Formats: sequence, C-alpha cells, structure tokens
Amino acid sequence: MDTETDKRRHAILDELTQRQAVRVTELSQAFGVSQVSVRRDLSHLEREGFLRRIHGGAVPVPNARAQLSQAMSGTTAHASEKASIGRAAAELVRPGERLLFDSGTTVLEVARHLPPDLRESGNLTVITSSLPIVRELGPCKGIHLILLGGVFLPQYEVVIGPPTVAQLNGLHADKLFLGADGLTFARGVTTANVLEAEVDRAAIAAASQVIIVADSSKIGLIGLTTIMPLDDIKKLITDAGAPAEFVGELRRQGVEVILV
Repeated sequence: MDTETDKRRHAILDELTQRQAVRVTELSQAFGVSQVSVRRDLSHLEREGFLRRIHGGAVPVPNARAQLSQAMSGTTAHASEKASIGRAAAELVRPGERLLFDSGTTVLEVARHLPPDLRESGNLTVITSSLPIVRELGPCKGIHLILLGGVFLPQYEVVIGPPTVAQLNGLHADKLFLGADGLTFARGVTTANVLEAEVDRAAIAAASQVIIVADSSKIGLIGLTTIMPLDDIKKLITDAGAPAEFVGELRRQGVEVILV
C-alpha cells in the first residue's frame, strides 16, 4: 500500500471514531480523490473488519468497536502526534482565560492535556459545542463551561445551526483551538462538514487568537468547505512530519508554526 493510500485509510478510520457513518461523496471531496478510490478504501477496511458498507458509504461494525479503538490508538492513526500537539497547545493556556474549543480528536487532546492546577483552580471559561469536550472538562472545579445550544448531530457529537452561531456572535474569547480536515495554500483551512464550518467561522470571529491544531497528515488534504484562508491564521501547532516546504512558506507569511 502506498503512503498516501495508507494515510487516507487511517483518516477514514479516524472519521469512523467520531461519526455513526461516513459518505463516499464527502470522503471523495475531503481527500481530493475519486469516488472509485474511496469505495476501494472502504472495501479494504470492510475486509479488515472495521466497518460495514452501506449504500453510499459505510458504518462502524458494532462488535468491532474495541478493535477500531485499538487501531486508532496506535501510531498509524497519528494518536501520538495528536497527543503531542494537544500537550503543546495546552501549555499556551493561562489562568483566567476564556477559551473556545472546536470539535475533533486533536482539539480534544488539548482539553485532555490541560494541567491539574488549571482544571482545579484556573478560573477558566470554556465555550464549546462539542459533547466530548463537555465530558472531559465539565466536572473540573476550576472551569466554568458554557455549552452552546442548537441542533445536536449525534454522528459528530456536536451542536450546530443558527442558534449556535447566534450565541457565538455575542461572545468574546481569548483563544480558539480549531481543528482541520485539510490544510492547503489553495483552499486554506478546510473541513468536511458545511454546518460545522458555519459554527467555526463564528468562533473565529469571536476569538482574539486562533490556534490551529492539526497533525501533518492533514497537510495537502482539501475538505468540502473552507473555514478560513491560510494567510489569515497566526499560529499552527503540528507535528514534525509536516513538509518543510509547507512550514517554511507559512513562516515566510508570518505564521508562527510550532512543531512537536
């Protein structure tokens, strides 16, 4: 299996850990490959026992959840890179700050790596539409958590829609930790979900500082819709596998790139 195919199949597994289903059309647009290639990927992963093909896409196999989680926890799923990115991002948080958390596995690692002192007595305000973030930080005594309202998407475990955007329009945050499904100079920071993108744009407008957290496998991929152009970002935290040419060009454009 070639490297790009391997990375794409791992990314599909990553999507399956967050959703109840994936669609061929969305995956084709997100990865910039043909639907035939995506169907081939899904067939391979079905043979491996990770998913079941359905019309137009695939769903996780219920009795394979533990196997899928084990696969996603390894280096092939970029788990170690995401954890390192999350740790580096969490080190940027200061007591008393107001923080916006996007959804996604890398952003969740930022929440997981907030140190005990901030969790217990940091006087942080956390604003999010992501249920996994709520589960991670909701019980912490030092965190005042604001869960945005709206339409709940169980396959993403996230809240979206006009009410969510309207609430963000009236809020102000010091930092936003924003994930991405793709990073390219041509299309900017992209995501596979149009409805989540609307919420992300409102969160960007509400934050004084936007910090992109994305592992290097996302570089070169193009999601369905653009959240923001690359020349608008100020800080990216990614892993050392990021292409040197990509990192160099971002730095020439004045973006602070933190490699972990």
